Amino acid sequence: MHKCLFLLGIIPSIASAQRISVGAVAGTNLTDDVRSGSDTRGVVSTGPSTTAFIVEPGARRLILGIKLEVNLSRGWSVEFDALHREIKSLTRQVFTPPILLPNGTQLAFIGPFTQILTPWEFPVLAKYRFALPHLKPFLLVGPSFRPASVGTNLSHIGFTTGAGVELMNHGFRISPVLRYTRWAPRYGDRVGSPLLNQVEFVVGIDRPSTRFSSQIMGRSLSAGVILGLGLGSDFKAADKLYQVLIPESNSGIYGVLLEAALAKNFAVEVDGLYRPLHGSQQEFRQSVRFAHLTWEFPVLLKYRLPGSARWQPFVTGGPSFRAEGNLNLQSVSHFGATIGGGVETRVSRLKIAPTARYTHWAGNPSDKLGHTRANQMQLLVSLTF
Repeated sequence: MHKCLFLLGIIPSIASAQRISVGAVAGTNLTDDVRSGSDTRGVVSTGPSTTAFIVEPGARRLILGIKLEVNLSRGWSVEFDALHREIKSLTRQVFTPPILLPNGTQLAFIGPFTQILTPWEFPVLAKYRFALPHLKPFLLVGPSFRPASVGTNLSHIGFTTGAGVELMNHGFRISPVLRYTRWAPRYGDRVGSPLLNQVEFVVGIDRPSTRFSSQIMGRSLSAGVILGLGLGSDFKAADKLYQVLIPESNSGIYGVLLEAALAKNFAVEVDGLYRPLHGSQQEFRQSVRFAHLTWEFPVLLKYRLPGSARWQPFVTGGPSFRAEGNLNLQSVSHFGATIGGGVETRVSRLKIAPTARYTHWAGNPSDKLGHTRANQMQLLVSLTF
């Protein structure tokens, strides 16, 4: 995560954001999604036979999504994608030797059983175009994020690189590109686990960049992205009858922001933050890792303190609201108060702001064992255009 934050901070530093374009992305994966083979861990005895589980990857799956590209000068731009794809696997239960049924037939296997995961992927990619007379080949590089729910075994962060070419047709820009993503390891490269190395072919289509309005209702408006970490554990550890909850620490935070200028030195910032809370639940010697999906919406008043020409300190505070996308028997409060402080620096028109925040969530059930913590710290970095 720290490497990705550093990368995002230096990628756009070569120029200022000037134009944006919005379009669509479609494509397919060129490599298998899961590792195939025999799951020896699942081998059990069934009378005179032994049963094992054979896993095979499913067919190629369609990738669909949207893209937003911020054009910079000198051939550089930053592309933000939101891609939906399916990860499919087939599992057969095989009997060796085949089981003899009462009617005299032999049963060699049961299945295949289909498992389909439907994650969203969010690449944040720096793009460099080469200036050639008729074609515009380009290179891509940057981090990819993948929120995943309970039981998927999907890693949440990866690194993507790729190459493609841009073509113009009837006023539209068509961009076929070959991408490679290396996902961070999580649970080992075992049979049935999602493969860490992925190759995809996708085509983006959009119109050439248009000007982005920087005002709304007469107020100066800026937009950007936020990345960061929630410091400390998300839940309180629990040890109840036959159940143990083990919290994880330093969960990732990803989101967007809008900021509107008010009076001198004052502004209001509204954030939309995606934050999965992670932990493991052990029951009868079995451990199951879960993700409790939450969205936080701070509405913050910002005051900029006197600073230098390069560094502008600020303080911020206001209410925070929290929604949840799935329940794992942990209680989540939906209203809190946030305060924080940080410093802003500008690189041309790009504003980079590392921030530390503290949030107290009200209405938490006495901060009981197994519930989310009422007091949470966050370390964030925002990139605003």
